[in-house]
Amino acid sequence: MPPLPPGAAEQAASPLPESCDLLDVPLPGGLLALARMDRRGRPTGAVWRRGDRLLWPVPLGTAEELPGVLHWLGWGHLDGVLRATGARGADGPGGAAGALPFRRGPVPSPEPVDRLLDTCADACAQLQLRRLDQPWAFSYASRMLLGTRPRSLTS
Repeated sequence: MPPLPPGAAEQAASPLPESCDLLDVPLPGGLLALARMDRRGRPTGAVWRRGDRLLWPVPLGTAEELPGVLHWLGWGHLDGVLRATGARGADGPGGAAGALPFRRGPVPSPEPVDRLLDTCADACAQLQLRRLDQPWAFSYASRMLLGTRPRSLTS
């Protein structure tokens, strides 16, 4: 997962697209998600970095649907950790003033939105578990701490 070559971040040739919403992921979780996608040969598309966040361009309408899709995927407790900004957010066009290109690729990401969200959410949840010092990712205690109810095999 090589970053852009030196000087590429300063180029104004790749501004954030105005025709897409932006998936806003914490940097550690975003890097982990990128590494997983690279290992599996999945396309990532273009990615920008703003401070301690990574920004993925996703199709228009994703920003409004994000909480519902996260809940549907079983990651509702991450609403607020994973965010989406409309094409014209509070910071002006793209909603991400000061964002620098991190990785080149197609815009929006060719990865299906639900799959991209699931990968990013899983990476963020794994990092939350590490911070809790919980070695068993699927233990009852860790699932309760994250706010997800473990499913019983008998019910």
